[in-house]
Amino acid sequence: MNAKLPVCLALALLLAAPTLAAEIRTFTSTDGKQIEAELLDVRNGKVRLRMNRKPYDVPLEKLSEEDQEFIKLWDLKRQGKDDEIYYSQLIFQDDFEKNGFGERWGHYKSESIVKGGVLIGKTIDINDHAGVDSIRFEEGRQDLEISVKFNFVGETAERFNVWMDDKDYKGSHAGHICSVTISPTSGNIVDAKTGNMENSIYEKRKGGGTLDPETQELLQKKTTNFILDLKREKWHTLVIRTRGDEVVVLVNDYEVGKLKSEGLAHETKSLVSLTTNINDVHYDDFVIKAAKPGASKKAD
Repeated sequence: MNAKLPVCLALALLLAAPTLAAEIRTFTSTDGKQIEAELLDVRNGKVRLRMNRKPYDVPLEKLSEEDQEFIKLWDLKRQGKDDEIYYSQLIFQDDFEKNGFGERWGHYKSESIVKGGVLIGKTIDINDHAGVDSIRFEEGRQDLEISVKFNFVGETAERFNVWMDDKDYKGSHAGHICSVTISPTSGNIVDAKTGNMENSIYEKRKGGGTLDPETQELLQKKTTNFILDLKREKWHTLVIRTRGDEVVVLVNDYEVGKLKSEGLAHETKSLVSLTTNINDVHYDDFVIKAAKPGASKKAD
């Protein structure tokens, strides 16, 4: 029995490992020459192709952009990185290495600054409105992946929100669609479109009115809360993925919360913002990616 154990283990590892069949394809070089070859491997900027039963290493940069994109997706598939494949369109990224905001940034009630390689979130007057620093993109997307590193620096850094909005949508206050809130001890996900920011509900709450039991029950279904234990003065990573009517939140690579609600499926989320409450939440490596239009419907 013991003599067979290594063989069994090897077989188990082989079956468990992600595999992808070699791909035969007509590849085109940057100077227009075409070859039919079998794709075997890609690493260190080179792609290994088999032609006439012999392997050749070809610099990836020597192949057409279409081939490079194909090879990238092939490599991600074999590594099991389905999320990177799904959210394949880069909308925006900022590592804040340059002092000052780039021209794509917008602001509302914000005194935030970019300094020392980070965005330092600050609010003018929290009694008026939390400071908002936002990115807007013309062609909205249904499914987004938003990632950002964050650090609660000092005791005034209470929490921050990541908002996904559609400023052309008139059915909710300020076009709010979805919000994710993060504090050192807790967080939540909210369907704002059909929940707390839906116009009739928002106006009633703003006016001090009492919500009827049915509406209160509805709002409970539009929010999910989760517990966190995040140290101050330390960098953490937040990833938010929207896919159809579901939002999944990961902190430091662990899934911490998930919400499924119809408002989250809004097809034209076109503004993403960081809202700081109150001051001195630091942000870095802010990235917005998107799935191609209609991707979630195709997946279904």
